[in-house]
Amino acid sequence: MDLSTLMPQQRDIVTTLDRKLFVSAGAGSGKTFTLTRRILWALSPESGPFVDGLDQVLAITFTKDAAAEIRERVRAALVAEGMERAALSVDDAWISTIHGMCSRILRAHALELGIDPEFSVLEDPGDLMDLAVERVLSREGSAYGDLFGWYPLAGESAPGGFGGGTSVTSLLRVLLEKASAARNGFSDLRMLQGSVNLDGLADAYRGCMGITAGATKAAEAALAAIEAFEAGEKTVGNLIACMMACKPPRSSKNLPKEQVNLLKAEQADAFVNAYLALGSRATQQLLEIAHAVFDEYNQLKFDRSVLDNNDLLRLTYQALRDNPAMREDYGSRFKMVMIDEFQDTDQQQVDLINFLTGEGGRALCTVGDAQQSIYRFRGAEVDVFRRAQAQVEAAAGAGAAAGSDGAAGASAAGAAAGRVVQLVKNFRSHAEILDYVAAIFDGTPQARGGLMQGFLNLRAHDDRKDGMVATGVNRRQALLVAGGSTQERAQARAQAIARRFRELADAGQPVGGMVLLLGGMPRANMYADAFRAQGLDCVISGGSVFAQTQEAAAVRALVWTLANLADTAQGLAPLVACDMFSLGAQEFLALATAKDEQTGETRRRNIDAGLMSDEDADGLRDLPLVDRARVVLRPALSRVGRDSLAAIARDVVNQSGWMVRLAGQGAEGRARAANVLKALDAIAEAEAQLGSAPRQVALAYDRFLEGKQAPGALNEEGGNAVRIMTVHASKGLEFPVVAVAECFSIRSGNAKLQSLRDDDGSISLVALPGQFPSARSADGAYIKGDDVAKEFKKYLGGSSAWLTSEYADDVCASDSAAGAWLAMSERETRLELQERERLLYVAMTRAREYCLLAMDAPVRSVNKQPVLDLRDDTDLTGRVLEQILPAGSALNGGVLCFEDSRRGDFELLALQDFACGDAAYTQNYSVEDGCFIGEDVAAADAAAVAGTAAVVAADAGDAAAAGEPACDPMADDGEAPDTFTLVAPSACPWRASVAPRTPRESYSYSSIAKELHGEDEDRAMPAPSIDAPEDADDFEVFEPLAVTEADGWDSGEQNSAEAAGAVISRDGDPTALGSAFHAACQWMVEMGEDRVPAARRDALALYWGCTPAQRERLDAALERWCSSAIRAEALAWPQVRAEVPFFSLGADDLTERFGEFAEGAIDLLCTDPGDPARALVIDYKTGGSSQETPEQLQDKHALQAHVYADVLHKAGFERVDLAFVRVEVEDSAAPGQPQVVSYQM
Repeated sequence: MDLSTLMPQQRDIVTTLDRKLFVSAGAGSGKTFTLTRRILWALSPESGPFVDGLDQVLAITFTKDAAAEIRERVRAALVAEGMERAALSVDDAWISTIHGMCSRILRAHALELGIDPEFSVLEDPGDLMDLAVERVLSREGSAYGDLFGWYPLAGESAPGGFGGGTSVTSLLRVLLEKASAARNGFSDLRMLQGSVNLDGLADAYRGCMGITAGATKAAEAALAAIEAFEAGEKTVGNLIACMMACKPPRSSKNLPKEQVNLLKAEQADAFVNAYLALGSRATQQLLEIAHAVFDEYNQLKFDRSVLDNNDLLRLTYQALRDNPAMREDYGSRFKMVMIDEFQDTDQQQVDLINFLTGEGGRALCTVGDAQQSIYRFRGAEVDVFRRAQAQVEAAAGAGAAAGSDGAAGASAAGAAAGRVVQLVKNFRSHAEILDYVAAIFDGTPQARGGLMQGFLNLRAHDDRKDGMVATGVNRRQALLVAGGSTQERAQARAQAIARRFRELADAGQPVGGMVLLLGGMPRANMYADAFRAQGLDCVISGGSVFAQTQEAAAVRALVWTLANLADTAQGLAPLVACDMFSLGAQEFLALATAKDEQTGETRRRNIDAGLMSDEDADGLRDLPLVDRARVVLRPALSRVGRDSLAAIARDVVNQSGWMVRLAGQGAEGRARAANVLKALDAIAEAEAQLGSAPRQVALAYDRFLEGKQAPGALNEEGGNAVRIMTVHASKGLEFPVVAVAECFSIRSGNAKLQSLRDDDGSISLVALPGQFPSARSADGAYIKGDDVAKEFKKYLGGSSAWLTSEYADDVCASDSAAGAWLAMSERETRLELQERERLLYVAMTRAREYCLLAMDAPVRSVNKQPVLDLRDDTDLTGRVLEQILPAGSALNGGVLCFEDSRRGDFELLALQDFACGDAAYTQNYSVEDGCFIGEDVAAADAAAVAGTAAVVAADAGDAAAAGEPACDPMADDGEAPDTFTLVAPSACPWRASVAPRTPRESYSYSSIAKELHGEDEDRAMPAPSIDAPEDADDFEVFEPLAVTEADGWDSGEQNSAEAAGAVISRDGDPTALGSAFHAACQWMVEMGEDRVPAARRDALALYWGCTPAQRERLDAALERWCSSAIRAEALAWPQVRAEVPFFSLGADDLTERFGEFAEGAIDLLCTDPGDPARALVIDYKTGGSSQETPEQLQDKHALQAHVYADVLHKAGFERVDLAFVRVEVEDSAAPGQPQVVSYQM
C-alpha cells in the first residue's frame, strides 16, 4: 500500500495501530481521508494484517451523513487497492453513529435485556414528551397548586416581564431531557433550597445608622420590617411585605458606594434565599410532577415499543456495565476503535466507549478539534476532549521517561501510554484566510491576546489551487454597523453584504460559490431580500426556517382546503392567493360576487361558493386564473374521502403548473420546488400514521411545522445563486466566498432554572420563581404582584443586578441558593460565549478564498451622550475589532491590520452619531436609502437594476441556447397578464342594493332560546327587580343583591329609590358580569388554581367593563362557586376542560326549523377516559331570582340541556349528566351552596 502521498503526521496516524492514539485535527486537515487510509492499512498485508476483517473495526462519527461518507470512502479505497472481497463487507461494518452502534448491540441482546427486538428509534421525542406532560397535568394538575403559583401553566409571561416566558410545561421539558440524559435518571437530580436568615441583612442596615439622615431613616424602616417579619409567621406574604419595606439608602460622601453595593448584595442574597425556602414546596412539586411526567413518558415509549437516543446510550452502558460476559465479548471483538468528531461527545459516551477499547484503551483512536466543538446544545462537552488529550499527553510523557532505561522498556511503556498527533496542514483555505483566522483567535504572546488560549494554528498547503477569480479584491474584509435599532442594524448588515457580493460577481467571481453563514436563521429572509435587490438569486439552504417559507404555507393552505372547504381563512383564501394559483383582486372579486338572476343585481357570496359555481357576475366572467383554479380544485375536492390525501395534494400541485413555473426560475426556483416536495412528503408521512382523515392530517402537518425543520433546498454548488445557511449546517463543507453574520453575540444565561452537572454525575438545580403573588404591607397597603416582580428582578439576573460575582464571596454562605444560581448563570454565559467563539472559528474556516465578517453594536446613552456599547461579557465584537484593526486606529480608518490591506477592506456603517473611546463619529449611512449618506441614491438603484437586468438577460440567453423561448414563467399561455383597473365611482354608473342574508345552516342555543322561550318556557314572574338579563346567553332574571359603594358605606343608608337606582344602573355592559365570571372559571381550570387572585379579578372586571356593583357580585359569585360541592364533584373527574367548542349535527326536532348543525361551547365538560360512555356538563348562570320554583327551573333549562345532551350523544357518550349552576342564588336547602338545576339524559 502506497503511503508516499501522505504528510508525515498522516503517516504516523495511519501506521500507529498498537497503542492509544489521540489526534487533534485542525479544520480542513484531511482527517476523514486519513481515517479511511488507517482502516485500509490495518487490512493490508503490510500491517500484518493488523485486523482480519472489517468486523474487527469500530468507527464512530457524529452524524449519519458522516458515517455514510466514511463507508463510501472505505469501499472505494478497498476496491482501488484490489481488496474487493473486503469491500463487500462494508455495509455490515461497525461504521455508524454512536446511537447506531448502541441500537445494534441492544437488538442483538434484546431478549436477555428484556426489551423488544423490533423496537424503533424515536428521532424527535418532542411530541411524545408533550403528550406525557399533557396527560400528567390533566390527571394530577390540581394537586400542584403551589407550583402553579410560581409559574404559569404555559405561554404566559409573568408580571413585569420577570418570568421571561418560563412556564410549567417548558420547565417540565427541560427537566425531562436532563433526567433522560442522566445516568440514573431522576435520581441524579437535586433541587437546591434556600434558608430564612436575615441576620446578615440586619447587621448591614445597622451599619448605616447615624451616617446620614437619609441612611438612618432607611435603616430604621428596614430594621423595623425585619423585626416584624422575625416576630410573625414565616409566610411568603409577610416576606414580601418585609422585602418591599427594605430600601437601601443612596450613597454619599459619608456613605461610600462600595458599602451601599455590599448592602444591596446582602439584601439580594437574603431575600432570594428566604423566598426559595418559603416557596420550597413549589420547587419540590416541580420535581414531583416532572418525575411523574418522566414515568409517563417511559410508559408511552414502552407502549409504542420505541427508544429515544438517551435510552440507547443508557441501556447500552448499563448492559455492558452489568454483564461481564457481554463486556468481555465486545471488549475483545474490536482491535481498532476510532471516534471521529470527538469534540462533540460527552462523558457518558466516553464511559460507554471505554468498555469496547480493550485493556487500557489500547485499541482507541480519537480524532477531533476542540476549536470546532459547536454542539453544546446537544450535550457535547468540549472539556471531555481536553481532559482526554491532557491524560494521553501526561501518560505519554511518563511512558517516555519510564522507557529511557532500555529499548524493550520504551516499547512497552510507549504502547501503554499512547501518542498525541496534531494535523495542522490545511488543504482548504488560502494562506491569507488562515492568517485572518489566526489574527483573531491566536492567544500566544506573539499575537495581541486572541480569543482562544492554546490555539491550534493552521498552515496552508503549498500546492493548493487558487479559486479566486475576481481581481483587485482583498480576501480579508470586515464591516461594523453601529447604532440604530436591532432591526435597522440587521437591514444595514444585509445591504452591505449584498453590495459586497454584487461587487464580487461584477468582478467575475461565480455567484454559485458564495455563501452567507448565520449563527441563527430568524432574519434569513431579510438577507435573501437584500441579495435579490442586488440582482442576485438566493437560496436558503440551511437552518430551521422551513415553516417560514411561502411553500410550506401554500401546502398548508391546500391541506386545510381539502380538510374543510368552508374554512376559507385557513384554507381556500391563502391557497388561491399564493403562487400556486396567483389570484389577484379581480379574481377574488369574481369568486365573492354572484348575480341574482331574478333581479339582475349583484350580491356577495363566500369564495368557497364562488369556487364551486360557474355563475359569475357580468364583467367578472372568463377570467383564466379563476377557471384554472376551478378546473384543478373541484375534482380534487370530489376525491376527498376516496383517495389518498397526499396523492390529491400532489396532483393539485402538479396540475396547477406551479412546479413547472418554479423549475424555470433557476436555482432559487429549484430550491423552492424542493420545499414543496418536502411539504408533500410530510403530508404523506402524516397520512401513513393517521390514515386518510383530512382534518387529522392537517393538524399533524401543523405540528410538523411547529418543529425545527430545515428547508428542502438543494445544496448545489456551481449553480447561480447565493446560499444562506447556518454555521452548523455548513460543518464539513467549504465555499470559495464566505460572509459571516449573526455569530458574535449571545444572550446572558438568565433562565429561571439553572443547573450544574457535578463530578459524580448528579445534577444540581436552582429554580427562581416566574411570577409573584400580591400581598399587603404592614400598614395594610396593597402590593401588586408585578411590583414584587420588579423588585425581585433587581436582585439577580440583570446587567445591573445587586448580587454579582464581585460581592458573592463576601455575602453568600456556602449553601446559598442565590449564590449557586448566580454561579451557574455566569458559568452558562461564559460557556455560551466560548461556544460562540468556536462557532465563529468554524464559520471562518469554511472559506477557501474570501472571508467577510459583518458585525454590529448598539449605541447606548451614558451621561446623556451616545456611546458605542461593546460588552465583552456577551459579545465578541469588541474583541474581534481589537484583533483585526491596526493598533490605535479609528473605526472609520477603512483598513485592517494586515500589511496588504487597502482602504475599504473595513467599513463603518454609522446609523447615528456616537462616541467610542476618545473619538466621535457622525452618521454616515441610511438604511432607508440603502447607501452611504452623500452617495448617489439613483446611481445605487441603477446599479442594482443593472445587476438584475444582467441576470435576466443571462437567463434568457441560457434559455435561447437550450432552444427554449425566454418567457415569463407566470404568463398564462400567451394571455395578457392578470390586471384590473380601479375606477372612481363618479366615472361609472352604480347603485347600491341590500344583499339578502343567506339563511343560517347552523344554530346555537342562544340563537333559538328567545324564540322558543317565548312560545314555551317564559313564565310570568313575580315582580322582578330588574327587567333585563345579566347574561344574554344565559337568560336569567336578576334579584337585587346588597350594594356596597366604593368608599365602604352600605347602600342601606340610602333611601329605597336610591338603592333601586344603584341596583339597576345601566352604566356598564349588562353581559359584563357573566363574561367576566366565565373567563375567571376558564382560567382556574386551565391554570389548575383553586381561586382567582384579586389582581386577575380586577383585570377581568376592567376588561369586560364591569360596574362597581358587578365587580362585587363577581367576588361573591366566585366565592360561592369555588366552595361549592358541585365544583368539587366536577374536579374529581379525571379530565376537566373549560369552554369546549362544538359543531355537530343538530337535534332531529330542531334541524328542520333552525338548521342542520348545532354549534356553541360548553362551559365545563368533565369526562373519564376510563369510562368513555359518561360525561358531566356544567353550565354557569349569573343573575336569577330565588322566587322561581323547581318546576319552573326544570322547564326553563330543558331546551339548553336537550341541545348539549344531543351533541354529546352524537359524540358517543351514552349518559350525560347536566348541572346548571346558578352562582348568585343560594340553595335554600344548603346554605352557602349555589342553586343547581340537574338533568340526566
